[in-house]
Amino acid sequence: MRRFVPILAALLGLAVSCTGGSGGGRDTIPLVKAIAADSYSPEHILLSSFSKVPSSGDICIAGTPASCAQVSRDFTACDIFENARGREWSDDLKDFAGETFACICDSEFTPYERLVTDGDCTALRTLAVNYALAALSSECSVSRYDLDGNGEKAPAKIIILADPWLFCCGKSDIDTLFTLIGCKVPVISPQELMLDAALGGSKKYFNSGILCDSLYLHDGIYKELFSAGAAKHDIVGARCFIAATDPCGTPLASFLDAYIGQGGEEPLDAIMVDDWNVDIESLEAEVAAIRDFSREEHMRYGRLLSPGFAVFSSSRLTMSACYKLMRERNLFTHRIASPEVKGYTVWPLAEGDGRQFLLIPSENVQD
Repeated sequence: MRRFVPILAALLGLAVSCTGGSGGGRDTIPLVKAIAADSYSPEHILLSSFSKVPSSGDICIAGTPASCAQVSRDFTACDIFENARGREWSDDLKDFAGETFACICDSEFTPYERLVTDGDCTALRTLAVNYALAALSSECSVSRYDLDGNGEKAPAKIIILADPWLFCCGKSDIDTLFTLIGCKVPVISPQELMLDAALGGSKKYFNSGILCDSLYLHDGIYKELFSAGAAKHDIVGARCFIAATDPCGTPLASFLDAYIGQGGEEPLDAIMVDDWNVDIESLEAEVAAIRDFSREEHMRYGRLLSPGFAVFSSSRLTMSACYKLMRERNLFTHRIASPEVKGYTVWPLAEGDGRQFLLIPSENVQD
């Protein structure tokens, strides 16, 4: 179980050091510079081999065990599209049939915020880059004693960073490395998609809310990401109320009750949902009930939703983005099979080894 970590004064430095994934202009980390500069290094050779992305690869999900489980669960159940033409309606066929989701489940270096020291998140940025390298490798270790990597795995054709900390402190370094070497494997962040959808369109949402998992409520990450997103899209004066999902209540009503409890009176223009456990259809049904003048919900909450109120779901945006990307680039395996999930665990290596961890199939972790 991930533990709560009180927000520290050191995290205030994130505004400078950890917003590159959100459009900041920071310098990249030494690891990225070293790999890019040495064309004979194994990492450079590996990345340069992905000038074309193989459709046979896996969709890799990297993050905490909980976030990997949530994301892979929703992807394997996803039925947003009609698969023959790619139109957005359910056809009772899994959108990602035949695909394999490889989860890099890290319980050793998490919670990620503990890797941030005095505003310096170099350690976390380095870890994120190493996730990407491990995802693209065709090798893994058969056990924690296998330092040479004698196991085989499929390389990734898409990498999903499942944790907001990996977007804040790491995605820009991966993007920089891939761009410098010409690696074409897409790297996707649910939080980036959500913020861009809400803040980057022609319509600007100045008073927004973020509904997140309670595990992230007290570490300041969403406040940082929202501020960086507003700056990226040149929105001045944007405001955001952040609250955790109430497991005992209905998601929108609980959120609005919390908003009222904190003195919120101005109508909300949008709510961004970054909790994959929230049923988005149920939340949208709540919106419809609040808009219905004949319902009690309208009396209590109607004044809190602006006429153009919109819901932006990171889960739906991520699955839609991956599906459309795979259609555009012809990345589907076209195997007739149910979606499959494979798990890999991270085993830390001694400092000075040159690598941060071994990647071991989950079924082998007791070896």
